[in-house]
Amino acid sequence: MKIVCLGDSLTAGYRLSSEDCWVQILNRETPHTWINAGVSGDTSTGLLVRLQTEVLPQQPDMVLFMGGDNDIMLTGSEEQAKTSLMAMLHQCAARGVKPVVGIPFPIRNIPQRWQAVCDVENARSASLRYIRWLRALTDAISLRRVDFAAAFAAAPLPGELYQEDGMHPSSAGSRVMADAVLQSLAARNM
Repeated sequence: MKIVCLGDSLTAGYRLSSEDCWVQILNRETPHTWINAGVSGDTSTGLLVRLQTEVLPQQPDMVLFMGGDNDIMLTGSEEQAKTSLMAMLHQCAARGVKPVVGIPFPIRNIPQRWQAVCDVENARSASLRYIRWLRALTDAISLRRVDFAAAFAAAPLPGELYQEDGMHPSSAGSRVMADAVLQSLAARNM
């Protein structure tokens, strides 16, 4: 089975060695082909464009989407991320590709350089609303999901799951992400 993981820096493995990225861990530990289509800094609109131009032409069996944090930090709202996700779900359905929704962990920290354009408290609130909406959506229409937010919340020593920036997963966090994918998709028989 070919699975493309489409996302932003949380998927790309920002500042991690390729071996420590959760997508590469899945390549080592499963018989499936996992393709990392994460691009640091990408927005949900960028994901939508890349789904059409780069991902679907590869004819994957499944696409795991995770994005929206950059939209929230740039605009203070989760609305664009919701709209883009719905469009991506419809495009996958039209092509017979199984979509999987990755639920990101809540925004905890925002880099100083972004704070000039971002209201930190508003972004945190929008992040929590987006997570609730993703859970409700996946429940309502029986979509596969990987709840990275729940996995991080349940992990011991949550502070060790993040890099120094407080935003991106550390090697330990990436391991938690790989385990969350394995558990979630195994429960749904891929």
